[in-house]
Amino acid sequence: MSSIQSLSSRQQVQYPIPEGIGDAWMELGRGYDTYSEEGLTQKIACYERAVPLYKMAANPLKQAMALQILGDCYNHQGVLLPALSTLEEALTIYKEIQYPALQGIYDLLGNVNSQMGDYKIALKNGFLAVRTAEKQQDTTLMLCTIYNRLGLTFYHLADYAQALTYFKKSLGVAKKWNDTTSILTLLPNVANTLQQLGRPEEAIYILKDMQQRYKISSDEDRITLCAGLAAGYVSLGRYEEAYVQVKRLHCLSKAFGPDHYMQDQIYNAVINYFLAIKDYNNVKWYGQLYERYCKKGGYARELLNDYRYLFRADSALGNYPDAIVYYQQYKLLQDSLYGEEKTREIVQLQMQYDIEKKDQDLLLKEQRIQILTRQGLLQKSDLQRARLEGNVIIGGTLMLVVLLILGYNRYQLKQNVNRQLQLQQHEIHEQHKSLHVLLCTQRKLVAEKEWLVKEIHHRVRDNLQIIMRLLNAQAAHLDDENALAAIQESRHRMQAISLIHQKLYLSGSTAVVDMDIYIRELVAYFKDSFAGLQQISFDLQIANVYLEVCQAVPIGLILNEAITNSFKYAFPAGSEGTITVNLHHSADNNVLLVVKDNGKGLPADFEIRRHASMGIVLMETLSEQLEGKLSVKNKDGVTVVMIFKPQHTREKVPGLLKLVNKTA
Repeated sequence: MSSIQSLSSRQQVQYPIPEGIGDAWMELGRGYDTYSEEGLTQKIACYERAVPLYKMAANPLKQAMALQILGDCYNHQGVLLPALSTLEEALTIYKEIQYPALQGIYDLLGNVNSQMGDYKIALKNGFLAVRTAEKQQDTTLMLCTIYNRLGLTFYHLADYAQALTYFKKSLGVAKKWNDTTSILTLLPNVANTLQQLGRPEEAIYILKDMQQRYKISSDEDRITLCAGLAAGYVSLGRYEEAYVQVKRLHCLSKAFGPDHYMQDQIYNAVINYFLAIKDYNNVKWYGQLYERYCKKGGYARELLNDYRYLFRADSALGNYPDAIVYYQQYKLLQDSLYGEEKTREIVQLQMQYDIEKKDQDLLLKEQRIQILTRQGLLQKSDLQRARLEGNVIIGGTLMLVVLLILGYNRYQLKQNVNRQLQLQQHEIHEQHKSLHVLLCTQRKLVAEKEWLVKEIHHRVRDNLQIIMRLLNAQAAHLDDENALAAIQESRHRMQAISLIHQKLYLSGSTAVVDMDIYIRELVAYFKDSFAGLQQISFDLQIANVYLEVCQAVPIGLILNEAITNSFKYAFPAGSEGTITVNLHHSADNNVLLVVKDNGKGLPADFEIRRHASMGIVLMETLSEQLEGKLSVKNKDGVTVVMIFKPQHTREKVPGLLKLVNKTA
């Protein structure tokens, strides 16, 4: 290191100083151990110093290569966002200098995106890596890594058949090169995939065979082996053998820091074991540690599995509020990772890759046919040339001149045709570039508009939450029961509106509300807000109704008033009852909302008190806003009926409405 520093003062050196020092830092960084936390930190520090030196030396190729290695080190360290941005910067430089061998950078980008839960981009980069490697005729161990990581992406997508195919391809390359390190990585991947396919006996056999055939010297390989065996024994109900592996994993985990990527396999194996033996306290304990690990590292798929573990543990332990929270977080993250639209995009990407591969195969076949055709034509031409030579010898100079003239004429025609084709190709290329610029601009404007609308909903929701807090603060200083009741009713109305803006902010649509989900969450809020109403049940009969904000807000407020009145007046203290909420499309394309309770019904002086009731006046005003008809019936309880015409139909709603944007 002192030699590196001394280069800065040696002005007589002719070798470019920045590039030379950058090479020295890179060489120094290669000497540190990637799988040691301290060594990895030192390695990253060296590469971070080399990158600006290569930039200063105007050597973009070395700069891109240093960035690629640095991004891979960030990935090993478990910091995914810096890894992603560094690798994308490297890819940009590679493309600017038209560097052809991009399979390595595509492979790393696919791996990082897969860990972050962006499986569409991960799959796209994985296919690009395979296609580029095949185009470059790369048969090195890089192809082994590419197939392995593409298999991991399919594994995370639960497409275990495809995952097994790519793992076996990768294993074939590793065995061809007799690379023991890669084999010890791939055999557990194959075993885990067989485990997911319901073949635990085969998985255990592969791992046992690996243990006998190869010398396992690293703690990483020991953890992978123990975790795979523990999962197989748990699947077969052999818990005593599984416990032996769990104890080994507990000892091995001490060799790594709490945020090391190997802790993921340890947490999964240990938690699954305690789930199997129904030791939910330990499931809760390790699940919370795993949650902190996933959130710190940004591992979306692993966090999804951990939410499921914590939900099951809290449910079994009777911690139902915590269980509900974890289940809600699980559903939100599941929709963001595996929603219908993303699944469809991934299937389309797979189909596109298969079609392109078939087209490439057809193109290769056509090229072979063309080569054979050319060879046949050449042979035929050789025969004709021999005959022509004989004719020339026999016929004399005149025939030779005629042939030369004809050949020159054909050459001129071919040259003219080639020039016309080149001109047309240039025009088509320019038109394609212009169209691409227009499409990019349009997509950017649409994305900005959607972001702004979502931000508006976010701000509206936050402002409503602030108003609700102010109302709560004001209520804390009031003793008058009527004033407290008025504030409480206002807070419920604010919550009904806030919930709509929250749904719009979290959903893929910025203008349309799924009333099924909204009403169920509103009812859940009422159950939590009104104490002592466990005896009241809800019967929700909600069809697939989607409303715009201008109609969803009045409907939410009408529901708030109707349900609140039922809570307050329909059921005397301690009596049981049912509140039915029915929302569906009627035969005349209207929307029908019915809120009914089986309580004691309306008082005798209801018509006199009706005009003095704030709730009734508010519902009538809201029905006028919807241009609908509101009616209140007093038979076997109270029934509130609202009929109005929606502003859109279900067919106009995008397929992504039920999805929730990624939040983790």
